[in-house]
Amino acid sequence: MLEVLTNPNSFFKRKIKEDIEWKTPLMIIGILAVIAAISAYIVTMTIMELLPAEAAAFAGIGTAFAVVGAIIGTLLAWFIYTVIFYLVSIIFHGEGDFKRVAEFVSYGLIPSIPASLINLYMTRNVFAKIDFTVTDQNLITESIMSDPTMRIATILGLIFLLWSANIWIFGLMYSRNISLKNAIMTVGIPIVIYMLYTLANLTMLL
Repeated sequence: MLEVLTNPNSFFKRKIKEDIEWKTPLMIIGILAVIAAISAYIVTMTIMELLPAEAAAFAGIGTAFAVVGAIIGTLLAWFIYTVIFYLVSIIFHGEGDFKRVAEFVSYGLIPSIPASLINLYMTRNVFAKIDFTVTDQNLITESIMSDPTMRIATILGLIFLLWSANIWIFGLMYSRNISLKNAIMTVGIPIVIYMLYTLANLTMLL
């Protein structure tokens, strides 16, 4: 498993010769889903504890929705990444099974595991300092995003995303049978767009 993090080219070169297997991909997504669910639970409960008693009465319902949403969101993220890379690779005449792409994309999500844990820790600390009794939601959002900790978390998230992108490049090169240059373009185009959008939003809050 460590090989995909340190030498993705060698890992996928060997993996493409094997049958598609879902045990490891589902384990990766499962871990991410659990972290996302825990994060949603902790953040939601932190907010509920700061709200008036009458609002806190809905804590159970709000937390349940947040947890389920986090799990579904993790699955959707995996699917969306796969669809985007699959569609973009068509431009470069990519050939390969969608299921194989989904399998290889899952390995690129491994760096998201430590990224999610770091983000959970930082977000919880930030949320504990926010006054959620304020009625102006825009003010709350600005307070959260203007916190230096959230800026650091965002930058760290982008660094881990670049790590994932490096893994996806080789995963797409083999799963879609395209050149390294085209694989870089396939992964690079959507990732760069997302990073520019994120940095633009971050800059607006500085």
